[in-house]
Amino acid sequence: MSLLGIAWRTIRQRLFTSLLTSLSLALGVALVVATLITASIVKRAFASGGGLGYNMIVGAKGSPLQLVLNSVYLISRPIENISWDFYREFLPAAERPDGMAGRYAASVQTAVPICMGDYFRGYRVIGTNAAYFDRMTTVDGGPFRFAAGVNFRDDDFFGGVLGHEVARRLGLSVGDTFSPTHGADDGAVHDPFRVTGILARTDTPVDRGVYVNMEGFFLQEGHAKPTDGVSDSTTPAAVAQPAGAGGRPAPLPDAQREVTAVLVTTASIPGLPAELMAMGLKQAINEGRDGQAAEPVREIRQLLDLFVRPLELLLLLVTALVVIVSAIGILVSMVGSSLERSRDVAIMRALGARRSHVLATVLIEAVLLAVAGGLAGWVLGHLLVAAIGPLITTNAGVSVGVLSGAPLAELLLVPALVLLAIGAALLPAIAAYRTDVARWLQGPG
Repeated sequence: MSLLGIAWRTIRQRLFTSLLTSLSLALGVALVVATLITASIVKRAFASGGGLGYNMIVGAKGSPLQLVLNSVYLISRPIENISWDFYREFLPAAERPDGMAGRYAASVQTAVPICMGDYFRGYRVIGTNAAYFDRMTTVDGGPFRFAAGVNFRDDDFFGGVLGHEVARRLGLSVGDTFSPTHGADDGAVHDPFRVTGILARTDTPVDRGVYVNMEGFFLQEGHAKPTDGVSDSTTPAAVAQPAGAGGRPAPLPDAQREVTAVLVTTASIPGLPAELMAMGLKQAINEGRDGQAAEPVREIRQLLDLFVRPLELLLLLVTALVVIVSAIGILVSMVGSSLERSRDVAIMRALGARRSHVLATVLIEAVLLAVAGGLAGWVLGHLLVAAIGPLITTNAGVSVGVLSGAPLAELLLVPALVLLAIGAALLPAIAAYRTDVARWLQGPG
């Protein structure tokens, strides 16, 4: 019989103990795999916000990280608003009523405003214009695609576009209406918007957003900036009193407009990197008093370095300790069966087996237990992550399946486990190697 066959027979003879040993290893490996996949998902979730067609966010003075988290990832609260006049400083002459290019227009390729503060059934409502989906791009650099319907038009004041996850979770379709609430889910109910389109999945925070025409957003109660002699209580009247052809309500006056942030794609000079233009624009904005500029990629990289990676290392350390404890279980199991093993070894030696064969048999047994437990743990870890996949998709905007993972780290896991098992089995293997054949053939004692 081969050494592998002898090791397998030994495992079968102590089947219950072997199963418990492999199970403890499997649970440890499952924790490690789940931790690796979770860390990968967190990185993907944050990385997904770094390629949405803009490389700078302009908002009110304050924390640049908070500005990025709110504007890109739709979490946290807005800092403050910036003025409508400041937003227009990023627009070219063709998009300004005075026909003059804004102060920063020469450095800007695209500037898209966003207004925040409302919710719809737990999802953030973002007021913007048609350029958000017409001129911005997805992570892969391509245009936004619609699973159903089309983008709203700028002259369709009460049109809206739903992110893929929002439409799927809430069961809304093109043509349905929805009414955002002011400030929170239990806030005042606003006028209804009509769904004109549903985005195809992007695996980015965009999937979790409700996007409405900024003009309709401005006309909601509480959204107009109070000015001398004019309060935001006049806003509902603007909605109730249509003006112009087609019965469209009168737009909110410029003096009562504010935006939460501006998503900026900087222009690039031929032959020079776009980062050079972005650097000069950011410095110019931050030196002024009207607002601040933040680079999403830089802020998220700092967040990952300061918080996510240390937390990931801590979790891996804890799970690694679990695996080490499981490997010690192999040692305890094999030492615990030393009496039975000594008799078997004595018989093997009497039948002509060499000491090296005995040593190899014990190590092969440990490797078989480690491989079985490692593979079972790998499968269990992936099944665990897949089971909570819908929850991850809802909260992180990243699709997760059974095969999601961190391939490189997982490829190293089982070999590392095998080495750990061999190390744990060395003591009982050496003990078997040094077994006194004559003593055990005569019987213990």
